[in-house]
Amino acid sequence: MQAIWKIGDTEIEHYPALAGKREADVVVIGAGITGLTTALQLAEDGSRVIVLEALSVGEGCTGGSTGNLYSPLAKGLSAIRKKWGDDVSRDIVTSRIETIDFIEATIERFAIDCQFHRRPLYRLFTTADEVQAYELDEERKALLEAGLEVEDIEQHVLPFSPLQGLKINDQAQFNPLLYVQGLAKAVSAMGVTILEHSPVRDVDYKQGVVKTDTAAVTARHIVHATHTPKGVDLLQTGMLPSREYGVSAKLNGEAYPEGIFWMLDPFHSLRSYRYAGESYLMVIGEKHKTGEGKYDYYQRLREYLSQHFDVQEFCHQWSAQQYSSADGLPYIGRMHARDNVYVATGFAADGLTWGTLAGRIIADLIHGRDNTWHAHFDARRITPAKSAGGWVKENASVTKHLVQDYLATGKLKEFAELAPGEAKVATLDGEKLAIYRNESGELSVLSAVCPHMKCLVHWNANDTTWDCPCHGSRFDTRGDVIEGPAYHALERRDPPVDS
Repeated sequence: MQAIWKIGDTEIEHYPALAGKREADVVVIGAGITGLTTALQLAEDGSRVIVLEALSVGEGCTGGSTGNLYSPLAKGLSAIRKKWGDDVSRDIVTSRIETIDFIEATIERFAIDCQFHRRPLYRLFTTADEVQAYELDEERKALLEAGLEVEDIEQHVLPFSPLQGLKINDQAQFNPLLYVQGLAKAVSAMGVTILEHSPVRDVDYKQGVVKTDTAAVTARHIVHATHTPKGVDLLQTGMLPSREYGVSAKLNGEAYPEGIFWMLDPFHSLRSYRYAGESYLMVIGEKHKTGEGKYDYYQRLREYLSQHFDVQEFCHQWSAQQYSSADGLPYIGRMHARDNVYVATGFAADGLTWGTLAGRIIADLIHGRDNTWHAHFDARRITPAKSAGGWVKENASVTKHLVQDYLATGKLKEFAELAPGEAKVATLDGEKLAIYRNESGELSVLSAVCPHMKCLVHWNANDTTWDCPCHGSRFDTRGDVIEGPAYHALERRDPPVDS
């Protein structure tokens, strides 16, 4: 099944793949909300821009997002306030308010039909213990100090009964896939060259050359708008990659709740979506570190909706990747030691707004303009005190997987051990292999060594993919890169003829 946003992309534009050699002022890697916002801002200043997309426009993390736009943060603003102080918290909220306004203005400017609506945001608990009351009070203080108007929830806002919560008005929702497809059409008309199905395989930073399998682009500036930088980068040592899941459903005769509903015990995000006369309710949640999933998360979400709503049928299911920074703020700006290379990462669950802000900041940096918000998010910042906990946690996890996964991988006696639908990482003739037999009995055999930094991949049964638990690279059953920092596919091995 696919993300709910795909139901509206029946008349999308298609773009060719990169062929031959090209030149540009700026090459942007990634045609999601970050890359296309960057391209828009640069095109308006007269830059020659080429955007390279490994898949199709918006089909990466943007197309797997919630479609929610909000000025606070999903994890809560109180943690940022404690770590960074009131001034930074206030600037975060102000920058995100301005960014949502920019998105709304862009939609109006280019007449993008993406179902943009202003909606309230709710932070809700279904229990009323003292710890949660304290957490809610701390969040209320942080939101008020940041300049937001906050209401306490005293009435029923959902069919089941949250006992305490907060409401923040004037947030927004839209279809993120339709938005970036509309943005792509607009920037293409402005002279930006968009090239789909053009996965980047290497970047020669010294020469300013971005290479695909058969072609290349030479540019003065290179932008990694890929949710995490491609290749090996220092920022990856302190970022936590994680996955989150979504399902949608139609209800039996119930009113569909309108707004952004964050249920905090445990976290589930609820929202409705209406398209072509049909209404859907979706839930997003079940977050876990990439490569460490243990359960059927889609089934868990279906059970959650069924417990709280009268579900008629389930319609869509999908997942998306997040990267959380060590100090709680995104990294936006110039890459370490490379003045003409730019990154935008560490958005956590707040990527649609951060990605748009990142595109504007990066365009300003390229054209030598001051940007009010860049200093807070500078990708070159060093914050050892604020980053220590996240850095230690992530690097301990990487070390664990590098050591334990290699030692714990059992030997494979014969390929017949695998039943249809089963996958495993095993050692055969001294090599670590990722082996999968599909429901039809066909066998796929790959090297289990992630080409990024040599960790072993893990099987993701929810999405039928091989996921690297170290830095978040993901591969399909053919070994091809889906997302993450890896440039190259998992190496393929020939299964025995009688397998």
